Amino acid sequence: MSSPVTRRGATAIFILAILVLTFVPLALRPLFNLNEGLYAEAAREMLAHNPMIPRLDGMPYLEKPPILYWLIMLSYKIFGIGKFAARVPSALAALGTLLVVTRFARGRLREPLWPAVIMFSSIGFYMMSQLVMFDMTFTLFHTITLLAFYAYIERPEEPSRLMLAAAASALACLTKGLIGIVLPGFIVIAFLALERRTIRWRPFLAAWGVFLVIALPWHIWMVLHVPGFFDRYIIQEHFDRFLGTLKPMDYRRPPFYYNFEHLLLGIFPWTPFFLEAFIRRRPYDRLDRFLLIWAAAYLIFFTLSQTSSSYYMLPALPALALFLGRALPDLEGRSLRRLLAAFAVLCVIAGVVALYIPHTAMRPYLLVAALIYLGFFLAALWERRPRTMRVLPTAAVGSLAAFIALFLAFSIAHPNRYATKDLAMALLPHLTPHSYVFVAHHYEDLSSLDFYLHRPIYVFDPRQGDLYYGIRHYPKAHRLITGKALVALARRRPVFIVGSIKNQAAWARYGHFHVVASNGRDVAVENTLPKGRRPRGAHHPVAAGARARILHAPAPAGPAGRRHAG
Repeated sequence: MSSPVTRRGATAIFILAILVLTFVPLALRPLFNLNEGLYAEAAREMLAHNPMIPRLDGMPYLEKPPILYWLIMLSYKIFGIGKFAARVPSALAALGTLLVVTRFARGRLREPLWPAVIMFSSIGFYMMSQLVMFDMTFTLFHTITLLAFYAYIERPEEPSRLMLAAAASALACLTKGLIGIVLPGFIVIAFLALERRTIRWRPFLAAWGVFLVIALPWHIWMVLHVPGFFDRYIIQEHFDRFLGTLKPMDYRRPPFYYNFEHLLLGIFPWTPFFLEAFIRRRPYDRLDRFLLIWAAAYLIFFTLSQTSSSYYMLPALPALALFLGRALPDLEGRSLRRLLAAFAVLCVIAGVVALYIPHTAMRPYLLVAALIYLGFFLAALWERRPRTMRVLPTAAVGSLAAFIALFLAFSIAHPNRYATKDLAMALLPHLTPHSYVFVAHHYEDLSSLDFYLHRPIYVFDPRQGDLYYGIRHYPKAHRLITGKALVALARRRPVFIVGSIKNQAAWARYGHFHVVASNGRDVAVENTLPKGRRPRGAHHPVAAGARARILHAPAPAGPAGRRHAG
């Protein structure tokens, strides 16, 4: 057994590794399109306008509550507007989750640092700590909710723990919606029923009061000030999305095994260890049952839901990490070496599969990733107890560090695969205050343009998605235009079209365009105005009486070329 000095030194090195690997990569790659671009821009627009109403491309954007936006806005105030500041809240939420789990593990686990080691070195948990997403912040509040509730069950004479659970649940609702109370409620009810426990109703009534005091004010304010909020946010974004009746449909029904698959992938490289612990750890005690109900609730709920994404399983990872952290020190040497050998075989299989994936640019990176994990865990394989349990966390964190370096190398070598920063920076010098920038068809595919260009983006021949609410309820801020209206506009005004390079040839029917910027995947083209035709002052883009249909949009605001960090 290691001495206290050695243990403290190892803990200090682990904490230093966490801080370096969490914060240094935040500023080393541009914002990804889709969610990162959307949420970073929404927070920037809230900072510039009304901090109560989430906005996107100048219009109210009601898909998510405000907590993450408020945290990003605070980060913008401290660090300046940029990708690092936008990602800091997720990184801090990840560290907070590690601290909460470690604090809970003290006195309940033989090795209280094991859950933190398992969580931090899991690829799913780490990757979400690096993204501008709601899920890591939600995971923090959700974890506090359930662990505080369990602590209350252990010591019901301390109702303050139940009040903490209620407050955290309210913050979870303000982070990602009703799921912040629905899933904890489901887990709590299932656990109490399984344990055949009775509860005292007075503390629970007080907890409901705490929940309502925190969760209700923003929702009430939005109902009173934003038309259609209740229908869009409560009915459509919660019930219709769960039932598969949301219009427009911006998702697809995943296969039944999807969530189970991504739950196990999320905790990689600890997947085989968890499966071994789940099969062989008998009998389960009360805490084991609580943790397994926690994880099972996510599998059941999102399997029943008509929509799901891989990161929806993130809030279940703390439960898996705590369960495995309790079981892992009990694994015998032969059992542990058998698991490591099985893991090595999986790495070899993954490397072979990587050679045949359709994305050729990713093949060498995936192959190297398989070799990284193969190498580190082979090192642990040859160690003998009791040293194996000291080598294993080093191997896990070391392999994560190598994986991070590989991920950053891929992002630097292929900066435009999922981001538009380079394209936006090349486009900026060509823009004037009266230029119109149009995204072809899908705004979401190039959503970080708003953030980098710092001006409204218009969409032609739209396939509506994230702008749907604003389109319906705020006609004076519409950003949509039909192809015919674009033709009329391109005859008189500077027009830029940005979209996939595969669709460039089809834009010729809208006018004469020439390429001004390209990143190899997407392209920006500018119209060629007739000789002698000079752009006039900013006004409505289509002349009065034009037959082409356009949804009204104000002229571009602010000087072109204004940049921000990131």
